[in-house]
Amino acid sequence: MLKSPYVLLVLATLFWGGNFTVGKYLVSYFPPVTMSVIRWTIAFLVMLPFAWKEFWIHRKIFLEQWKITLALAATGIAAFNALAYASMQYTTAINASLMNSMTPIFVIILSLLFLRERLSLYQLMGVILSMVGVLWIITKGNFYYLMTLQFNRGDLFMLAAIFSWSIYSVLTKKWGKMFPLKGTFLITMFLGIGFLLPFLWGEWDKIPREGISLSQIFSLAYISIFPSILSFICWNKAVMMAGPSKASIFLNLIVVFASVFSIIFLEERIGSPQIIGGTLVITGVYLSQRRGKRTLATEANSFSDSKEKKITMG
Repeated sequence: MLKSPYVLLVLATLFWGGNFTVGKYLVSYFPPVTMSVIRWTIAFLVMLPFAWKEFWIHRKIFLEQWKITLALAATGIAAFNALAYASMQYTTAINASLMNSMTPIFVIILSLLFLRERLSLYQLMGVILSMVGVLWIITKGNFYYLMTLQFNRGDLFMLAAIFSWSIYSVLTKKWGKMFPLKGTFLITMFLGIGFLLPFLWGEWDKIPREGISLSQIFSLAYISIFPSILSFICWNKAVMMAGPSKASIFLNLIVVFASVFSIIFLEERIGSPQIIGGTLVITGVYLSQRRGKRTLATEANSFSDSKEKKITMG
């Protein structure tokens, strides 16, 4: 059963969806940076025996490409997770997961700007539709908030988290092939923890001093192992088997699982802004993943060619 890429993709998104619900529960007890440090310290210790050898063999690559290695750790491990948990102090897990589904759109935009990738018509429509969807979620369906700039602080934190992860994705897209998979994961976790440690001082007064409950221990164990390590393993194995295009569609299940878990365990509610905005975002992401044969540049060239032909033909 676990040999099926689709089962692995469902498991990966199931664990990631659970991260939003469990994370929302934990931010009531632990500040976001503290949670991130605990999460990645446990994950690092668990991965250490399995990834150390690969890291050590390829250590020269990380030293030679130290700028990229630091950037991957800062964006993918440190900033994304701390900002995502910070967002859940002010917004619902459902809202955070819905906005997180916007990530592929941000990646497309950054790839267009920095990797000079061409944008297809499908992708353009997807970007516009998803942007409208996110604005619908943030403004609760009332675009008057855009003029008054009255936004939920948590939604803005989540946008910053998505932007950080998108930078990480673009960096991985351009330079990822030169790095070993497990070794890179290990060193970026270690460096990411290092980036987060100085910020612990700002949370010192908020760190709980009393005994931690059993449910909190299990919740910390969950975010440290399931969405951090097992999702990583399931996702990468499934991508190798099914390919990135088919796998990317399954990312939309994160919203589904996060919403179901949040309704059951956190008693959150889904309103029309989340339903309408989420539908627009997911539809936009689906369109953006379609491989249109004609890019915007192609369309522009064909338009100018046809214009020249008309002029030539009189």
